[in-house]
Amino acid sequence: MGERRARSDRPLSASPDRSTPRRIALAIESSGPGGAENMVLRLARALRDAGDEPRVVTLRPGWMTDRAEADGLPVWIVPQREGLDPLWVPRFAARLRRERIDVLHSHEFAMNVFGGAAAWLARVPSVATVHGHAWVTGAPRRTRAYRVLRRLGMPLVAVSHDLAGFLAAGLGIPRSAIEVIHNGIPVPPRPEREGADERRRAARAELGLPADGPLLVAVGNLYPVKDHATLVRAAAELAGARVAIAGRGEEEEPLRKLANEVGLGARLHLLGLRDDVDRVLAAGDVFVQPSRSEGLPLAVLEAMAAGCPVVASGVGGMPEAIVDGETGHLVPPSDPPALARALGRVLESADGGFGLGLAGWERVRAEFSVERMTERYRARYADPRPARAAR
Repeated sequence: MGERRARSDRPLSASPDRSTPRRIALAIESSGPGGAENMVLRLARALRDAGDEPRVVTLRPGWMTDRAEADGLPVWIVPQREGLDPLWVPRFAARLRRERIDVLHSHEFAMNVFGGAAAWLARVPSVATVHGHAWVTGAPRRTRAYRVLRRLGMPLVAVSHDLAGFLAAGLGIPRSAIEVIHNGIPVPPRPEREGADERRRAARAELGLPADGPLLVAVGNLYPVKDHATLVRAAAELAGARVAIAGRGEEEEPLRKLANEVGLGARLHLLGLRDDVDRVLAAGDVFVQPSRSEGLPLAVLEAMAAGCPVVASGVGGMPEAIVDGETGHLVPPSDPPALARALGRVLESADGGFGLGLAGWERVRAEFSVERMTERYRARYADPRPARAAR
């Protein structure tokens, strides 16, 4: 598939007047579906609403580009050849110059490194966001690549304080060298207790789920790091509990087998990839994020924003969003009995977890809205220092 781009006759300016829209290329290797790709889409929409000119950049078409184009966002497909493609960097640098891009905002390792190198070559200011621990400092060549980017002047942004500390230690740089900008989401109106039971039953019916029994919901790809197996084991300890997981991946069959082994059986509902996550959250009594490792997952923020009480493993950036016992519950990772106890506390509480969910909504509105995230990134983009300037 060829590259897709929006055209403009705006003259090239070495120091663009900020009364004109800022052209921002939001670049990520994968087209999803996933949390980082979702964040790119939300940021692109918010930047457009704020008066800037974002475009979504990736290596191949897919889930994310389909949704970007449906939203009327310009999309660039900038393919790489199989194996080593040494000419990709100068090709992308030429594209950045030709399109008069003001800022390249790259996401995840491949675009941070190769896109960042192209921005340096094109003398375009750039920002690199890291979303998770995986594939960052586990290999020496990745560590060296991020150190080079740092020396070339690319600001590094982490989506949580925990991740920023991990990066600083792994790269051997000061913690102060990494900025933290939390992911943000659209925050719906304040949840109301009146009619909640009816809305929950209606959402279950729309999803084809039985109305009986407490429903534990999760949203995320079925990968080992998400550790849905711990959720299945914990749910088996709760009388009548059902589990519904929205996502797809390699763990689907192992999870079905495990459910049969522990007695959950037909009470496990694997919903596949869903675009109606709001309906999944509305159907649930508790949202569960049992991951072994995380940055700051959008799914947790979405659940809190929906007023759904959250129980999560206390890893990564989750304690930055969830105040244990106040806006949700945190448990040790890979500990089914601890998870079952926390879930039981929510389900057996006098209000069924409504107060916990409301406190979660209030925290997301205050600290994790898409407006707050966008404001902070726009401030970062306004930094006039070019990519060649050392920091």
